[in-house]
Amino acid sequence: MDFKKYASETMEFIKDVEADGCRFPGSPEEKAAAVKIQKALKSKTDIKSRTEKFVFAPNASIGAIDRLGWFALAMLVLYYLGSGTTMLALFGYAGMLAFTVIQIIMYKGWFDFAFKQECAQNIITELPPASGKTDYTIYLGAHYDSSWCWKLAVRNPKTALPKVAYGVVGVLFMIALSIVKLCGASGLIPFKNPADISVYNFFILFVPILFIPGFFFITQFISRDKTIGSPGAMDNLSGVGINMMLMKYYKENPEMLPNNCKLVNLCFAAEEAGLKGSSAYIKAHKDEITAGKSYLINVDSIADADHFEIIKGDAWQGTKFDANLISLGLEAMRDAGVSNPKTIVNPVGGCDSTPFCKAGIPTITIAAQNPRCTDYYHTCNDISDRFTQDTLETGLKTVCNLIQKIGEQQNK
Repeated sequence: MDFKKYASETMEFIKDVEADGCRFPGSPEEKAAAVKIQKALKSKTDIKSRTEKFVFAPNASIGAIDRLGWFALAMLVLYYLGSGTTMLALFGYAGMLAFTVIQIIMYKGWFDFAFKQECAQNIITELPPASGKTDYTIYLGAHYDSSWCWKLAVRNPKTALPKVAYGVVGVLFMIALSIVKLCGASGLIPFKNPADISVYNFFILFVPILFIPGFFFITQFISRDKTIGSPGAMDNLSGVGINMMLMKYYKENPEMLPNNCKLVNLCFAAEEAGLKGSSAYIKAHKDEITAGKSYLINVDSIADADHFEIIKGDAWQGTKFDANLISLGLEAMRDAGVSNPKTIVNPVGGCDSTPFCKAGIPTITIAAQNPRCTDYYHTCNDISDRFTQDTLETGLKTVCNLIQKIGEQQNK
């Protein structure tokens, strides 16, 4: 495989799509990108793609974070108005915490119904084996939507997450303080002397003020301003482009595709809204995928040459990816020239491997991204000018090597 040639074409594709700006989940820009990607797939691979539409709530997960900050500030006003409104504040803060855990951390989507619904589409391209007989299927996954801008990360990536954590701690304190205030007002706290009353008043009247900056930080965490939305060059046009080039290579060289292997390229929409595209695909095709032997190689964010890694699970989603694929993936990276490939557990959020993992499909995610908070992750700085074609070439080699290693195991 002429990896330099395919890496060059990958970079051209990335630059072409990123030039159109951000692709928020469910947005007109995401829909326009889907059309552009289909045209590129047809042009590059000479394979006609098909699409599958699904309905989801774009702002019911990460997209709700800034609104939660304003909600926390509104509940603080209710907290101070009186005992009756303090009860409302208690329910509000508890509900906010529950929403955060269910929607933003666990991606459960239980409250999606309360948000405006939009339509998005996954793009599917299939390459059957030359023999006409399929013994197993390798899926190549990558998402083409991009993120809202994490404003706090652009300003200072070192303090972005601590500032949000400050706000979250504030919510926990406000739940506790609301309970204390209600207990004091109802006579459930025995005040033995004036000093006890003074301490009580200090906590319920002055401590909440300390968390106003934390709540404000949450309001500033993301921006829906499309002029500063992420162009998503790394996250994740890099993965879409790499998978497209691999489909092109195997279409042009069918003898190089492992025997009896069907290759399916999946361009997922709405990953940033809680893995909605990959979840929709699994929901529609679970019986088909689990009926035979299948693997998913998810490619997400290939840009940082010093951080090639296998993501072996999503901590927040409670998933652990396939041990055999992890081992093969590390071998594939070493063979691609990565001297010290690493494995990491995705510390926050989730990746498109998770819905497949939960369905029992062996999967890993291949990445080359600094796992720390940076000023280019989910920000306007996620542009192709900050990474090199050589890194894309290493990514191509890695995924190609992994496809071959899976084939070697299957054809023993």
